[in-house]
Amino acid sequence: MTKQGGIIFAAYVISDGCLLDEGFKRNNISVAEYVKKGLLDSETFAAKSEPKDLFELVRKEDIDDLMSEFTVKKLHYVAADGCALFMREAIDAMDPETFELYLKYHFATCERHDLLGVTSHGIDIFQKQ
Repeated sequence: MTKQGGIIFAAYVISDGCLLDEGFKRNNISVAEYVKKGLLDSETFAAKSEPKDLFELVRKEDIDDLMSEFTVKKLHYVAADGCALFMREAIDAMDPETFELYLKYHFATCERHDLLGVTSHGIDIFQKQ
C-alpha cells in the first residue's frame, strides 16, 4: 500500500523466457512433461500455476490484466535481464569494455515492446493515482 502519488515496483518471473532457456535450451525442465501435466497450455504455452507452487510464472498480458484493477499510471515496464538468459556464458567471458558496451545496449533496449517477452524477469513501475 502506498499513498497517492507513491511509486510501486513489482517484479515478475516471465514464463516464456524461462521456458525457452530452462526448457528448450538447457533441458532443465521437460516441456513435454509440463504440457502433459497441464502446467503449460498445449496451444499457447502459457504457464499455469496453483497456490501450492513456489512462485507463479506469468506473461506481460497477465500482469496488465492484474494491474488494470488498480488506479495507477504505468511509468515503466522493463525486461530486467532481456537476452542475457541466452548469452550468459558470452557475457561472463566479456572483457570490461565489451561488458560496458553490452550494458549500454541492454539499458537502451530493455523497454522495447518487441523484446519484452524475451526475459526471465520483468519489472513494472507504477505511480498510484
